[in-house]
Amino acid sequence: MAGARTPERVYDKVRECRFFIARMADYEHDHRNPDHFLHCVSAFLSAFRALRYRLYGVTRLQRGKSAQVALRNQLDVHPQIGFLLSISNAEMHEDGARVLQRFTVDLGDSIPRRWSSRWSQIEERWSSQFKDRFPVQTSVTVKDWQFEGNQSNLIVLCNDALDAMETFVRQNIRPAP
Repeated sequence: MAGARTPERVYDKVRECRFFIARMADYEHDHRNPDHFLHCVSAFLSAFRALRYRLYGVTRLQRGKSAQVALRNQLDVHPQIGFLLSISNAEMHEDGARVLQRFTVDLGDSIPRRWSSRWSQIEERWSSQFKDRFPVQTSVTVKDWQFEGNQSNLIVLCNDALDAMETFVRQNIRPAP
C-alpha cells in the first residue's frame, strides 16, 4: 500500500472534521432525533481516522519512515488525540463508540409563597398523611454528550483534539508548491 501522498488531501480531512463538529453542535440539543447527532459523531470519527492515516502517509513521503514512527508515537500518547483514535478504532472495528447523554434534572415544588389563611391548615389536618400536599415539578433537559470513559463534553473534546491534530499537521508536512 502506497499511502497518502498529497498534502492538500490531509487539509481536506481537517476541513471535513470541522464540518462534522459544526453539525454535531447543530444537533446537540435536538431531543426529537438524537440519531442525527450520533450519525455526525460517527462521520467525524471516520474523518478523524482518515486524517491520521493521510498525515502518516504524507509525513513518510516528505520526511521518512522514522519521522512517521515518531509522529505515530506522539499522536498515540496525546490525551485527546490518543483517546479519539482508540474510539475511532472501536467505531470502525467493534460495536461502535459508546456515546452517552448527560442530563440536568431540576426539581422544584409549587409551594405557595404564603398560606391563604391559618384556618386552611386545620382542614388539611384531616387529610391523608400519605398524599403529597404540593406537587413536585421536575424538568429534565439534555445538558450535553460524552464518550464513555471520558467526562469531557464530546464536542469540546473533538474540537480540542482536532486543533491539536492540525498543529501536528502543520509541524510535519509542508504544502505542495
